[in-house]
Amino acid sequence: MMLDLSLIIPAYNRAELLRQTLCSLNQALQTLRAEIIVVDDGSAEPLEEQLSGTIDFPVRFLRQSNQGSLIARNHGLAHAIGKYVFFIDSDDQVHPDKFRVQIACLEEHQADVCYSDECVATINAEQSTLSIIGERSLPFTPDPVELYLKIQPTPGNLIFRREYITQHFANPIVPPQRSLSPVGDIWIYYNLMIYPAKIVKVDQPYTIYIQHEQDRYSNCWEATGIASLLMTLIFLKHCPNEESTLPVRRQIGESALVSWRKLPRNFHAEFESKVLEIWKTAPPTSIENLGSRLFQKLAKLIGIENTARLLRRIQRPDYSKIQTLDRQTLNTLMQPLSNL
Repeated sequence: MMLDLSLIIPAYNRAELLRQTLCSLNQALQTLRAEIIVVDDGSAEPLEEQLSGTIDFPVRFLRQSNQGSLIARNHGLAHAIGKYVFFIDSDDQVHPDKFRVQIACLEEHQADVCYSDECVATINAEQSTLSIIGERSLPFTPDPVELYLKIQPTPGNLIFRREYITQHFANPIVPPQRSLSPVGDIWIYYNLMIYPAKIVKVDQPYTIYIQHEQDRYSNCWEATGIASLLMTLIFLKHCPNEESTLPVRRQIGESALVSWRKLPRNFHAEFESKVLEIWKTAPPTSIENLGSRLFQKLAKLIGIENTARLLRRIQRPDYSKIQTLDRQTLNTLMQPLSNL
């Protein structure tokens, strides 16, 4: 019998945060027929053993050798049997009404994907309670390109119809590989955005992103940036160059220029060159899509690239002020980009 929902959690160590995530999910399931799948990505001590006796509801543990969160997500998806699928990181949580409301919306509209607004919270270490510190209201769009590439909801937001994603993951444009794990959630987006989809949204912050001091990919912005660039280059290499993909390729170009402008000064010459080249070779776009009114005025006078260079020189800090990696580690992470 098909279940209503499969919840898939790639996890590596961090057993206590995972326990809190599991309890949040179980509370939100309410009357839904669902399965919770934890894919243990080679934790030092098996998570199933660490959590034994601390949770009183069914959780299915799948253990694999350490291969990264992207491979773990796909491992969980291969074993899922729910009509809908939800991915969440092992340190985030959800609103108690998330699944009931979003699945009802999916059912009502016979949609492929549903997303919500988001909030950011911290956990009180002593009481394990949440304190909301900010909210993010997301615009609604029926366009997959805008949703997946421009809005980019956080992990733990979207609920997908399982057949919709498995259909397009059978032969993904960007094949899964460990080096893309820092942006594993975005890997999902890149392999869906060229295909039509029925998209719906609920206007409540049912997605909860947890801020904490433990290790997470987003703590090292260079690693996520390099993985994101690698995925973009692989995508562009395999994306059909045809009329139907024009909006995707144009949006990627716009996003590349915006990303290049946000880079610190004196970061990494090869990285900067590759990001800028994506914009230069992308389909033309309007200046209005590239920056503020100030940017637009300057661009009309001295050109888009010159304006981007000028404002970056004025507005962005030197890399030494915000770096999280030494140069040797940075160069090692850059190696997979050399062949693209």
